[in-house]
Amino acid sequence: MWRGKRYKLPAPEDYPLDAIEAEEQGRTLTALRLILGDTQYDTFRAEAKTTGDAEDFSKAIMRELGRGNR
Repeated sequence: MWRGKRYKLPAPEDYPLDAIEAEEQGRTLTALRLILGDTQYDTFRAEAKTTGDAEDFSKAIMRELGRGNR
């Protein structure tokens, strides 16, 4: 959940390799778009207007992934 909207993420082992390569190249938003898919990314972008918003979203994702890895 982020700002009242639920996002569905694939398991990390199911992330597209293109997303991993984009992240390695410092193209964080491209990686995020590839992981979320276009529809969810558009929902995210309708809310996210600043780099701070993107960082907040990333923290929310990491919290959820952390729970799944326990």
